[in-house]
Amino acid sequence: MIRRALIIYCNETQSGELFGPPIDNQNFFNFLTSSLGGNWFREEIYSLQNPSSVQVENSINSFLNGADYTFIIFTGHGFINLDSQKQQYVELINGDIPILNLRTTAKRQTLIVDACRGFFSPTREVNKVFGDVFDHFTGKTNTRKIFDNAVLYAEEGWTILYAANRNQTALDTVEGAAYLLSLLEVAENWGVNNKIDNILPINVAHQRAKIYLSKNFETIQEPSKNAEKRIIHFPFAVKMTLINS
Repeated sequence: MIRRALIIYCNETQSGELFGPPIDNQNFFNFLTSSLGGNWFREEIYSLQNPSSVQVENSINSFLNGADYTFIIFTGHGFINLDSQKQQYVELINGDIPILNLRTTAKRQTLIVDACRGFFSPTREVNKVFGDVFDHFTGKTNTRKIFDNAVLYAEEGWTILYAANRNQTALDTVEGAAYLLSLLEVAENWGVNNKIDNILPINVAHQRAKIYLSKNFETIQEPSKNAEKRIIHFPFAVKMTLINS
């Protein structure tokens, strides 16, 4: 299976500076290349800091082209455009693009958008909270095969996770975006405490991240996802176990 990941992190665009995106980039690179994240190869991951719309388009049309599964993260500013059928937009260095522009040709795709979802795009003051620094993931067991099989076993389609609901802001912290941190924390907790399952589906990770977020961060944002009629979900985290799920 050919897999590709693209991390778009925008910390210095028109709506103001953000502390979290560079940390999000490093956190998710560490996660994806870990055993828990599915042992992605370094060359399967590409990061763009404060890119232009052309750079994003070129990356999707070249680096992500031909993949069976694509995993894209956007962390930065965003909004819902009332003049464009209430589509979610994200803010790049030279303007705003709809998330439909982040769709790839892959039959199986995941997109995580950690950005505000208000019905406008003003400059906002960044909220700060103090939490634990996210530790680097470790692990020697190669779980690539488990991850690949789990992706291919799931139905084709496009799963989209949002850090907030419509007309809500998304919390940025000095340690990274609150929702992205929550996803990584619940994956780490699952990896340590679950002794039976070897796959953490992305919808389950999302639901647990919502709970973790509400209990650990100073925000009322409520993460959401697109309403897929899906039975089998893509994996978010995987591991070796004695008893397969």
